[in-house]
This record gives sequence, C-alpha cells and structure tokens, in this order.
Amino acid sequence: MSAFDNTVKIATINLDDKEYLSKIINDYVKDNANNNVALRSSASGKNFFNRDDVLKALTNIQLTYKTQYIAGQQVNINTDRFQTALLNSMAKMSNVAIPKTMNQIDGRTIDFVEMIFGAFLRDQNISSVIKSLLLRLQIPVIKTSLIDHNFFYDNKHPARTLLDTIAHLGLGIEEDNNTVYQTINLILDQLLRSFDKNVVSFRTALTSLQRLKTIEKKKLKQNEDVTRSQIVKEHARQIVLSELQYHTMNVKLPKPIQPLLLNNWSTYMFSSYLKFGKSSYEWQESIDILKIVTKSLSPINTQDEWISLKNNYEEIISTVKSKLASTKQNKEKSFMATENLKRHYKKTIDNSKYFEEKALAKENNAPLKNSVYADKTNDQPSPTEEKEQSSKNIMSELPEYVKPGAWFKIYTGDDTPPRRLKLSIITSENARIIFVDRKGTMVIEKDASKFSIELLNEKSHLLEDHSVFDHALSQVISHISQNSR
Repeated sequence: MSAFDNTVKIATINLDDKEYLSKIINDYVKDNANNNVALRSSASGKNFFNRDDVLKALTNIQLTYKTQYIAGQQVNINTDRFQTALLNSMAKMSNVAIPKTMNQIDGRTIDFVEMIFGAFLRDQNISSVIKSLLLRLQIPVIKTSLIDHNFFYDNKHPARTLLDTIAHLGLGIEEDNNTVYQTINLILDQLLRSFDKNVVSFRTALTSLQRLKTIEKKKLKQNEDVTRSQIVKEHARQIVLSELQYHTMNVKLPKPIQPLLLNNWSTYMFSSYLKFGKSSYEWQESIDILKIVTKSLSPINTQDEWISLKNNYEEIISTVKSKLASTKQNKEKSFMATENLKRHYKKTIDNSKYFEEKALAKENNAPLKNSVYADKTNDQPSPTEEKEQSSKNIMSELPEYVKPGAWFKIYTGDDTPPRRLKLSIITSENARIIFVDRKGTMVIEKDASKFSIELLNEKSHLLEDHSVFDHALSQVISHISQNSR
C-alpha cells in the first residue's frame, strides 16, 4: 500500500499539459532520482520476467483474481497482494527454478495504475456497488497501460471512456440487484473473457454501455416527465385553491354563482398556471379577473359602486366568457354559469336603492379597467404572494449548483441511510425541492432552507458527474509531484 492510500484531499492539476504529465509519470515509473542501478539491472533481463511474461500472467488471472470493494475499509487497494499473485502466476507458467521478479518499469507501472484505482475508491461521488464494478477492470487497464504508452495521455482512450461511462450510468445505483448494475456486470464479464491485447474489447463493451445509457436516459426522462407533471399539477391545484379561498373568504357567494368560481374559473386558473407559469401575464390576469368578479359580488354600499356595476357588468361577463372558451370545459355548463352571473348582476342593479340615480350612470361611463372593481389601491398580497416573496429570499441562499438535473447524496434521517437522488423540481413559490430516483419516481421533498443547512453541514452533498478517470489521475499526479519536491 502506498502513502497515497491515506491521502484524503489532493489538489487537482491541468491534465491538458501533456509535457508535465509525461515527465511526472516517467519519473515515477523509472524512478530516475533514486533507482538508476535497479532500472539498468531490470532492463538487462537478468532474474526479471519480461513484458510478455507479465502480460500472459495477467491474462491468466484476469478471470480469477477478484477484488471486492467493502464500504468503510481503510485499505482498498493491496498492491503487494496483487503483485504476489501475479508473480506466482508467472512462476507457474515459466516453471523456473530460480525465483524471478518483475522488472522495475512494469512493477512501477502497475503501482501507478493501482493508485488510480485507489483514487476511484476514495471518490465519494461513486457508490459502493459501482466501485466494485470498476475494480473488475483492474487487470484489463493494467494490461492496457503496459501495451499502450499513450493510454495515460489520451483522454478519449476507449478504456478510460469505459470507466467514465460506468461511473455515469451508476450515479443513482445503490444496490447490486439493480437491473442496470446487472447489465453492466454482464458486459464486463464479456470483456474479461475476450480481452487480450486489443482495445476492440473495450470498444465493444463501450458500444453496449452507450446503448444502455441511451435507453436509460430515455426511460428516466419519460418517467420523470410523468412524475414532474403530477407534482406540478398538484402544486397548481394548491395555488389555485389558496387564491380562491383568499379572494372569496369575505364574500358571500350566491349559490347560483358558486359553480362559476369554484369549478369553471378555477379550471381556467389551473390551465393558465400549467400553460404559462406562475410569473406569466396570463396567470396574473386570471387573478385580476377573479378579484374584479369577487368585488363585484359584494353588496353595493355607494352610488359609485352601483354606477360602476351598471356600466361594466356586461364587459365583466364578456371577459369571463372569452376566457372560459379558451379552456376545454363543458360549454353548456360554462354558458349556464355565466348566465347565472348575468342574472345576478341585473337583479342587484335593479333592486339597489341607488336605482333611482341611474341617470348619473350615463355621465360616468368609465371603462372596466378604471372602475372601482379594478382598483388595486387597497389590495393586500395574498398568502401565496407573501410566501412567494419569502421563498425568493430562501432560494437566494441556495448554492448555485442546486438546480434541476444535478445528482445529490441526500440525508434521509439519522436512522436511515442516505440516498443518491436527482433534483427534479424546485417550486419557487414555496421553496420546496423535489428529488427523484434513477427511475424518475419521486422519493423525497425538502424545504430549501433546511437543505441549505444540510449542505453546509455536509449531511447532503453534490455528486459530481465528472470524468472519474481524469479526477483520479489528477489526484495521483498531484500526490507524486508533491512527494518528489
């Protein structure tokens, strides 16, 4: 085990600097500063297995040597144990009487690859079961590093892309009974049986994984769209209900008018919310018309109110009719509802004590937008609007990376294990955050302020969907460069 196995945090480097990368790797593999004598000795071939021996032995143990990741264990990669198994395999194959060992370049290259796998296993973005899958590729990757000198410098190498694709596919996988996990495992079985020295096996496995990735992405989107639609619809219902309750709570609704507001108009508001969103003109207009109608249903207490109703009730009815016609509602019921409203207005106008002053109405024919019913001077924000303002303040405290599409390891309670979930929806009106699993099913809903605290206390954290190979390689290079100073 190298000292790097106990390193927790290492600074990353720029992997595009190929010259620097090559120098660090070559210095490590050849150990120029400390071991030139050993290097020359190993190069001479005396008492050392050659490269072909190493590759044959690796192929020999490719299917039998297994390392299982165990969550929480301190030593994840045991290089000495692996090299012992490899030397034993070579000794049996060569049937040599005099013990031999590996030459330094091969041994140090294997050490270097093992450090990269050690970095995989310390990456908290990867779940335990996916780490076990990555470990299955140790020997193929070691063989590739010995065969292909460009492996460490080619960020599009099929073997590296394969490792990254497995990690990406496994973002939300936590159990080995998962269908995707089992499919990946079968693909790796085939790779281990077929891989010798040709990268074609990696390309074949990668093609299968990318096909699986496409299928899973499509499936997740379809299921998540259904989940999101259900959540948004339920949220819209709650918003509409809240607005209706607030704007009608001080109004005694005549029984014939109740279906219009509680059924027809609520349906229109619901449709406006879903089609155009909470911040749209259409949604706000649906609230404004609701206010006008509810105000116009209040008892007439002044001459101005009577005049305003007399002059504007037809425009109110016409506006309501046109809006209801834009939704898929029962036309007969919509007609009856607006006719009831019309009869109510006429009855109110004709039975008012201000009826005798009707001549004044002709002199004050103001449009509806300038009527007392459209006046917002004394309007107070509804509970929904107040909560929305409060929610905006809460949402502003969230880190920028908290957005739909990001994956998180989510705290689910002191007595339950965390879950790897995708952030699907943020409802800004009430600062709620909805998380789904990799199947697109809603799992948990969190208050944004509490989630901020969880992130701050590292109870929950972002899962970075980065290149796991690049991340591991940069950590290994940083560690080596720091120790060589």
